[in-house]
Amino acid sequence: MNSQPYQGLTQRTFQQAVRHLLESDYGVLGSARVLDLLAGDLHHVAEQFFPAPDHLSSGWLVFTGTKASGPKPHPGQSAGAHELVTLAWPVLLAEDLQQLSQLPPGAAGKKARAAWLQRRMIRLIEYGATHPAGPVLLTLADLSALLGPSGTSLSQSLAEARQRTGKPLVTKGYYFDQGMRPTHKGPIIALYEAGHDEADIARQTAHAPQSVGRYLRDYERVKLLLTRHTPAEQIGLLTGLQPAVVKAYVALVYQYHPDLRPAPSAAPQT
Repeated sequence: MNSQPYQGLTQRTFQQAVRHLLESDYGVLGSARVLDLLAGDLHHVAEQFFPAPDHLSSGWLVFTGTKASGPKPHPGQSAGAHELVTLAWPVLLAEDLQQLSQLPPGAAGKKARAAWLQRRMIRLIEYGATHPAGPVLLTLADLSALLGPSGTSLSQSLAEARQRTGKPLVTKGYYFDQGMRPTHKGPIIALYEAGHDEADIARQTAHAPQSVGRYLRDYERVKLLLTRHTPAEQIGLLTGLQPAVVKAYVALVYQYHPDLRPAPSAAPQT
């Protein structure tokens, strides 16, 4: 089992949140050691004045997520570098237990359990997305730790849930646009071609504004080159975009601007 995706979970601590606050909001500069000591002292004071509650509703779990704010993380950046938000999450509620007790046996039960897990995953994602302190994002590793199945299994379930519900179901990776996900382009370009501005597109698709801007700039570059009758296979060399990315943009350009599609070659005469 690959433990790498879970390493970021260990960096979302109270001390890391205090350190981020000192550096970003107060401009406190100093060595990492000094900032860690200061954050540790503040943590100790907070524990004295704000002791843990004596009870929490059954099935709810206190867990720290990432607020949907700030720029896209850069390689090597600590998972705790963004603003952190600690919430009580509805992980396993009474209705979940009721549904679990009624699962049928055999293959039907296996399918029903997968749907049961997917409903809980959707609930957690939407709970963070709509929380007054947020939106608060979870990673696939977070969801795996909270729900049990592997990140790979949840990734497949999440893709199916997005397709089935038509909802973005925003995770941290989705929001900050980590990794290559061509499916993001469709909704963004559709809104752009409908006349929406970047800020509105970012809001409607739950994407970082910087990511939306990058999508639109790349789309316009590809469209400009197609307007100049540049062969699609040369666009990657001129723009630095990967072939799969170019292919996705070319398809979108042809969808909204069919006049740019090259005419089919005439069949050779015999």
